[in-house]
Formats: sequence, structure tokens, C-alpha cells
Amino acid sequence: MGPMNSIGHYWPWWLRLGAIIFATAGGVAASERWETLQAINWVENPRNSPRPGPGGELGPYQFRQSTWRSYTQRPFAMALERRCSDDVAVSHYEWIKRGLEGAGIEAIPYNIALAWNAGLDRVVKGRAPASAGDYATRVTNLVEMLKARTVPGGNVAEQSLRRIDAVPIAPELRGRQASPVVN
Repeated sequence: MGPMNSIGHYWPWWLRLGAIIFATAGGVAASERWETLQAINWVENPRNSPRPGPGGELGPYQFRQSTWRSYTQRPFAMALERRCSDDVAVSHYEWIKRGLEGAGIEAIPYNIALAWNAGLDRVVKGRAPASAGDYATRVTNLVEMLKARTVPGGNVAEQSLRRIDAVPIAPELRGRQASPVVN
């Protein structure tokens, strides 16, 4: 029969299975988003420097002021605050993901990173520069490393990964070429 719901009826097996699949899929998507954003942070600002980038970019994800303003009314200086920066990063990630999917491009970490670096419009038009491809490959390699170090439930096994002095590339991932998948 199975467990009862809140009004005393038994849940059919297919409804319970659907709920499990739905919950698991959401967890996987959130985990991949976290891994991708962590990898972008490591490539953008590996030493967690509070100093602005060459174009005035700030924070863990090296946001430009125009990108920051697209998602929040908070002062741009708040990009240095990790919690604020994470909120904007999640919003920007989801915007990129929707844009890629809307253009028929798979929203894999490589394509997310490519659009993060080169801009969504350039990726959709197939005009991302080679340097953005190199950036996306580095991010993808880090995502794969994070996935390899993740235990069931999405918890990172080694908390030391949160702060590193250099962007590590696992030896087995060096030279790996990732390419975008376009439908």
C-alpha cells in the first residue's frame, strides 16, 4: 500500500516515485550550480582579493558594475560581501541558463562559464573568443574535480576547498578539451 498522505489516503507507488525523482533532480541541479559557481569563483578570484579587477570588477565572481546593477539595488561595494555576491551570482547563473536553454543550447557548466566570460549573446551567436573557451575549460575542469570530491547529498568532503591560493587542475584533467553542445 505505502504511506498515507495528510488526509488519510495512501499515495500510489507511481506518485511516490515521481516525487522522489522530482526532489532528486532539483538536488542535482542545485549541486551542479554550486559546483559551477565555486569553480567560477576560483578562476575569477582565486585569492579572494578585495582589490578591483583591471576593469573595476569586484568580489568573488569579479562582477562588473553593470552586471551587479541588473540584479540588485545594493551598492556595488557590497559585491565584496560573499553573501550578497552569492545572491547575485545565483541570479546571473539562472539568467544565463534560461538564455542558453531558450536558444536551444545545453546549459552545461562549459556553456554557462563560456557565457559568464564572453556574454550570452556571443555564445548564442557562436562568436565567443578563444580566450573565453580557455576560461570555460578551466571552469569545467574544476567542476569535474569538485564532483569527484563530493559525497552523496552534495556536501564537499574536504572543506579546505573553500579557500585556496591557486586554481588547482587535477592531473587527470589537464589538457582536457571541453566543447559546447549546441542543439
